[in-house]
Amino acid sequence: MTAGQVTGVTPASSLARRGVPVHSDVDKVAARHGLRLTQGTSALLVLVVGSWYPVLGGLTAGTVLALALLPVVVTAALRFRGAGLLLTVGALALANGLALASLAQVDHAVIRSVTRDAALHVVGIVVGVAAVLWARTVWRDAWVALFFGVGMLVDAALGPTGTNAWKFAYGLPVTVVVLAVAWLTRRWLVELGALVLLAGVCAVQDSRSMFGLLLMAATLVLWQALRRRSRRRMSARSLVVMLAVLGAGVYQLGKALALEGALGAAAAERSALQIEQSGSLLVGSRPEMGASFALVEARPWGFGFGVVPNGLDLRAAKGGMAQLGYDPDNGYVHRYMFGRGIELHSVLGDLWAWMGLAGAVLAIVMTVLLVRGLVTGLAGGVASGLVVALTLRCLWDMFFAPVYSSMSILALALGLALPLVAARVRRAPAKPRRAAISGSRVAPRT
Repeated sequence: MTAGQVTGVTPASSLARRGVPVHSDVDKVAARHGLRLTQGTSALLVLVVGSWYPVLGGLTAGTVLALALLPVVVTAALRFRGAGLLLTVGALALANGLALASLAQVDHAVIRSVTRDAALHVVGIVVGVAAVLWARTVWRDAWVALFFGVGMLVDAALGPTGTNAWKFAYGLPVTVVVLAVAWLTRRWLVELGALVLLAGVCAVQDSRSMFGLLLMAATLVLWQALRRRSRRRMSARSLVVMLAVLGAGVYQLGKALALEGALGAAAAERSALQIEQSGSLLVGSRPEMGASFALVEARPWGFGFGVVPNGLDLRAAKGGMAQLGYDPDNGYVHRYMFGRGIELHSVLGDLWAWMGLAGAVLAIVMTVLLVRGLVTGLAGGVASGLVVALTLRCLWDMFFAPVYSSMSILALALGLALPLVAARVRRAPAKPRRAAISGSRVAPRT
């Protein structure tokens, strides 16, 4: 007589052979410890990625740690919609940038250290996104953002602050931390108050673009809350149009405030001069756009990592900037923009210059994923103030800020934007019922 016959309970080994999951107390304890280990490791990884602490040139501690955990990180990241596309396009663009740099040696100087560092920065962005996605599988999104923001604060504390510590060092990390804490409260009024407060600080600290973006984010959070109460549905297309109209309105408001001196006398003077030179505050504040268009026209396939423009390229770029009313004969253009490679002061422009058309495709994929995440969240009434603000900031940076200042925030924003793919439950096929014999235990009772 077997143990199962004595106790009336089917042995665990027999159940396991039949495919029935068995969870003993030992299994539960092991699973709990495994979860804690995963939570601790993923939190540490996100914090280190957020710090963007350099180990050697463009290689950061976060990149090293993420690559060490790559099989685990990538497997978890692929559970999110769009992650596979982002990783694939990123790998192809990286290879294309290295190939372009090799081919450009015929008629261009190539700085090897810049090639290495720029390529590693792209790797850091892509694996940083994967790290955030992995952490999201075991932590709430707000906690993941908070860990990342703490890492950014560490980086700001250890690095140079420049003449305006808020604008060039602490503004963005503090924004991430404050909005992440507000998100943890799960109260939209707290998030709205935090956005308004941060926008006010940016206004008095001469951070014009961030002031406008946070003001726009606050408007969207308020609109979302009011729409939830009215229970009105809006299509994704209508939301995109609304975002464009709202962006134009915030731009005009920010322009008026700047010219009236509400953002400070220095901002008013600078804004008036930029409008006088180019006829537009946007174009006047970003003359690098002229260089970008001119270089795309002259060399549409791009340059490559670490490639220094030759005389023809420099002449074309300076001509494009001159057409916008900007005098390009200065140290900023010769040393910063084109002294050690190409810096076009936009994520899209930089990725195109570094990795050619594949880099432009990577920037477009990033933009589409960010917009889709924002629109989906707003349509469902679940977009947090942090996600809205980060997305708007990254969309701005995509056209008006250098990739070097946007790397960490791109990793966080993209990592929070991708939705988790719902698991498909597979149902086992029903076993055929045997014909019941009258009087047996399986025969129906009458």
